[in-house]
Order: sequence, then C-alpha cells, then structure tokens
Amino acid sequence: MKTSLDCMACYLAQTLRVSRVATNVESKHLSALRRVAELIGAMDMERTPPENSVAVYRAISEITGCADPYLEMKQQANEQALAVLPEFKKKIIGSSDPLATALRIAIGGNIIDYGAMHSFDVAVAMERCLNSPFVVDHSERLLQKLRSLEKGAKVLYLADNSGEIVYDSLVVSELARLGLDVTVVVKSGPIINDALIADARFCGIDTIARVLENGTRCPGTPLADCSAELLQAFEKADIIISKGQGNFETLSESEAEIYFLLTIKCSVVGTHLAELSKTPQQELSGNGELVLFHYNGKPDV
Repeated sequence: MKTSLDCMACYLAQTLRVSRVATNVESKHLSALRRVAELIGAMDMERTPPENSVAVYRAISEITGCADPYLEMKQQANEQALAVLPEFKKKIIGSSDPLATALRIAIGGNIIDYGAMHSFDVAVAMERCLNSPFVVDHSERLLQKLRSLEKGAKVLYLADNSGEIVYDSLVVSELARLGLDVTVVVKSGPIINDALIADARFCGIDTIARVLENGTRCPGTPLADCSAELLQAFEKADIIISKGQGNFETLSESEAEIYFLLTIKCSVVGTHLAELSKTPQQELSGNGELVLFHYNGKPDV
C-alpha cells in the first residue's frame, strides 16, 4: 500500500500527539512538528505509510529525548487485557467453535492502536467483535486451512500491538491445541504501541509459541528491511496470519498468501482493502470495521 496525501496530515497529528505524551516542553512540540514537516516534503510516496513513519518517530524521539513515549500506556494495556483474559477464556470454552471465537476476540483487540486512533473503548469493541458480522469475512477459509494442516505445520503469526497481544494468545493457544508449530513475530524496538518481546513474555505467549523479533522498528513488516531470520520464517511458513493495519499496509501487495486480521481505523486503509477485496468502498469507511481477509498474492476475483 502506497503512502497517500491523506497520510501527510496524519503524520503531523501523530507528531503533536506523541510529542505531548513524551514531554510537556512546548518548544519541543514545535520543533518536532517543524522537523516532521521537512520530512514530509521529501517522503517517497511509493513507500508504505509505516515505512515512512519510521523517520517521523525517530525525529520525535531525538527531539523529545524519549525513546518509548507509550511505555506506561503499553504496560497498562497489557495489564488490563490480562485482567479480563479469564472472562474471554470462558467465552471460548463455552462456544461451539473455540478457534473461531478466539479469532474474533483477537480481531476486536486490534482496536488498541495509539497511532491510528487517539481514543477508543476496548470493552465496547470487544463486545461488538463477538456479535457483529465481519465486513470482509474469509473466516471459513482460514478455519478450513488451519484444520487441514498436519501436526507440526508452521504457523507464522505477525503480532501488532501491546495489550492486543494478550488477546492474540487466545488464538495461539487454540493453534497449539491443534498441534501446530507457532512462531509469533514482534518488533525489535519501540515504535508507537507495537508489541515487543517484553510484551510477549509479560502475557506468557512465549510459553506456548516461539517468539521472534522482525529486525525493525517499523510499525509493520517491511520485508526488505526485516532480519534474515524473519525472512526465513516467512519463507518456510505453511500459513501466515497477520494482525493489524501496519502489517496489512506493508504486506498487502506482497507475493505471499496471507490471512489479514484487523479492524479498519483509517479511510485510506479502508479504500485500499475495498479495492483488493472487491468490497463496496462505503462499507470500509475506517470506523472500526471488523475484517478477516484472505490475500493469495493477487486481488480476489
């Protein structure tokens, strides 16, 4: 997915929001805005929005002196998700299809995104995810694929945000019960509220799956910049499951078959997905629509 003109205003809005989280010094807020405005003028519009955001967040970090502005919020998101995890486990156990229910909860958890949204209600989103239809619904394809895999088959699960990764553990647990070999991928350094290896360990996902850093501080998975280890895992995976907008934006035009699980929080992303999935654009406005999209390396026809 290429960077859009609409992304320019979003970068500036994120800059002001993040710099205010990082420091209360107003002069640094202004300096950050001016630096990012310069970066915007030279951006390569052929690159994906997450790739272009790396320089934006690096500039904010350098000016404010804060490498991880959302650290405290990420920890709170993890703790809040862990607190309600037993309740969701009960819902999964009591459902007619535990794996399908776990997938729904994981998609609902994708609302926890400080880059795309500055306010959200996790409780409302999680309740809605259990009862609302997916706007793009390829869940049966994913379920059939997962259940057709032999024991020991390799699943590559690209995680997105902290907090959300707690809900991802529900899916990973179900995959482990199927006898599948799951690798969960996190980022290699702080960027927005994306999950790091510390978040994976905090929620215990490392006890049921291998955890792998992708080698970048990009809020997505830009394969050209990822580590050799990640690329090898990507190549050898029997199935790839991708969480969140950033991963979708960086992989939506790759040659790999990927199952994308996300909520749509941006009209630009919604428009792009509508084109790929042949969905009416008005149905993907960017207001939290639930999506499970099967991408097989070319647009569905």
